[in-house]
Amino acid sequence: MDFFNTLDRKYNIRLNSEQREAVRHGEGPALILAGPGSGKTTVITARAAFLIKEAGIRPQNILTLTFNKAAQQEMEKRFGRLYGSDISEKVHFATLHSFCNRVVREYERMKGRKLQRIEGSEQETGKHKLLKDIYLKINNSRINDDELENLINEIGLVKNSLIKEFEGLGFNTKRFPQVYRAYEDYKKSNLLIDFDDMLTYAFSILTKYPRLLAYYRNKYTYIQVDEAQDLSKIQFELIRLLSAESGNVFIVADDDQSIYGFRGAEPQYILDFEKQFGQCSIYRLERNYRSAGNIVRLSSSFIRQNKNRYDKNHAAVNASGKEPETVKTRSQREQLKFILDKLEEGGNSSGDIPFHTAVLYRNNLSSILVADLLERNGIGFKIRQNKLHFFRHWLVQEITAFLHFALNPRDVEAFSKIYYRMNRYISKAMLECALSGSGNRPVIDCIMDGIELKPFQLEGLQAVKLEFAQLAEKRPWNALEYIKNNFKYLESVKEYCGLMGISCEYNYRLFEILQEIAYNCSSIVGFLDRLAELDRLFEGNNAAACAGGGAAVTLSTLHSSKGLEYDCVFMIDLINSELPGDKLLEKAVELKDMSVLEEERRLFYVGMTRARQELYLVYPSASNHENLQASVFISEVCRLFNNELEKGFSEGAGVIHKKFGQGSIVSMEPNSMTARVRFKDGQVRTLDLRICIENRMIMFEDIH
Repeated sequence: MDFFNTLDRKYNIRLNSEQREAVRHGEGPALILAGPGSGKTTVITARAAFLIKEAGIRPQNILTLTFNKAAQQEMEKRFGRLYGSDISEKVHFATLHSFCNRVVREYERMKGRKLQRIEGSEQETGKHKLLKDIYLKINNSRINDDELENLINEIGLVKNSLIKEFEGLGFNTKRFPQVYRAYEDYKKSNLLIDFDDMLTYAFSILTKYPRLLAYYRNKYTYIQVDEAQDLSKIQFELIRLLSAESGNVFIVADDDQSIYGFRGAEPQYILDFEKQFGQCSIYRLERNYRSAGNIVRLSSSFIRQNKNRYDKNHAAVNASGKEPETVKTRSQREQLKFILDKLEEGGNSSGDIPFHTAVLYRNNLSSILVADLLERNGIGFKIRQNKLHFFRHWLVQEITAFLHFALNPRDVEAFSKIYYRMNRYISKAMLECALSGSGNRPVIDCIMDGIELKPFQLEGLQAVKLEFAQLAEKRPWNALEYIKNNFKYLESVKEYCGLMGISCEYNYRLFEILQEIAYNCSSIVGFLDRLAELDRLFEGNNAAACAGGGAAVTLSTLHSSKGLEYDCVFMIDLINSELPGDKLLEKAVELKDMSVLEEERRLFYVGMTRARQELYLVYPSASNHENLQASVFISEVCRLFNNELEKGFSEGAGVIHKKFGQGSIVSMEPNSMTARVRFKDGQVRTLDLRICIENRMIMFEDIH
């Protein structure tokens, strides 16, 4: 108890009984099931200090592994800040990849040869260029940025899952096996290594060189692993290999937050931990210090619908606060208005947002319109994301080319991008004539004067010239409507997508985003300038400082939000096509197996559990005059929420009705949700509480 008393007295760290049990763990394997907001980082750092100060373990014998650089630095910084004055020797905190890179470096010294890293902040373009060249050679077509990112993810999945045979796996990349093997052969021949190779190389090296394996096993006799639900097969095998002799592996995980299946992460490794490691101790950290009680109860009930998991009894330390809300808006524009209204509701005269807010979404595309909204309204924000290819996507480039050509009829480059999308029978011969011009005359004039044309062709070109002159005068939203309807642009896109086997819906979404940005612009020049501004915003260092000073709002994908927390969370675009995704839903129905939705349900759960005080689950019901279907997870949340409320209504309960105000239940009909409620105006009204709940008209008085 002296150690824990010191923690309390000297560092103001008061551990609960479950946390203390985990910190005390000494020898043998241990699995710590750590729910959201349960203080897992505190437990990991305290346990390292306990091993050193109470169990007499040398600091250099403890290795703590994390999954990303930010988590490693935060843990190392916290350990040093708390225990640095008492523990002078260094405890090793590392990412899995940096540890594996160290093993590879040792191998390079042994063999006297150097492998060149082709990935990272400086060399990333080298890997991208190599894959683009290989794809072009094998498929005889160029790969776009979205397809390239997908290819890189698929290569990572193969490496992390130790996949040897590709048959029947259904990769999205065209001729993936050939592309993959060509990439691997090229790297091997040229002594190149990428990020994923560090894992496979390290595992292979430690397996083939027993002396090197023995060195690391003797050096690190105690291994701690943070966020172990994100372990892929190769990572799990590495940890098992390193800890096989001592058996001292301390795994901290939450199987409910395993959301990186596309990288090869699989919660089954955690669920099978007891089978893999004999005489394993299990500790449960189930007290949530982060979120309001009603957020904890709702999110916990929600994730229990997954079957493939450890059962847990999450308990909230904090009292209930504002009830979580599901919010249906008429359109995506109304969704943005709802966010803005809520932010301004809590703001002050200077425009500052009083607490830290996050807007979370499944797809990076959702960030564009939110960023546009916040920047236009002077609300400070920052963007957390990986890559956004929107502004360089071919569809966006073509639409802007239409507008550039309307503004400048001499713009040959813009014309060459769109001549075949106009549906105006413009031939390649006409294009070549235009390209041969000096650029001093309008493109259409060059074609009419430079090539022999029939009268109907001349008439058609004159009409095109007039169309673009008129297009230049339109407001941006109307100009895009004209391109869509009169040039039949989206029909051309649909035909192209059919030929290439790519998603039409994704490209339609890009067009809708352009239209929403255009809606707030008064001229085509202003619209093009706005796109350039937004492009610069997203190309910056992932942060934007607007009026009001600080960045009060964070924009993030649900994946990137894991491990973070915010006072207020908006989860947006909660429609089936986004989350869980139409293809996955179709697969679940086809297989009659709802378990295929479990990872997407975990992702939804991760978003819910980021919220400390307020949680808004927002979904638009329509976009561009087409109906959208709310996510199946919204239906699940509504059912759980209504069940929770229904349990609490009884005679004497205080309620608040949106129309009638405060009241109390006088009586309830037996086996019914029909109640007589006396309100403050003295009136007694008979209400169907179930209908009131479903329409969000009534709530308990003590909620606020």
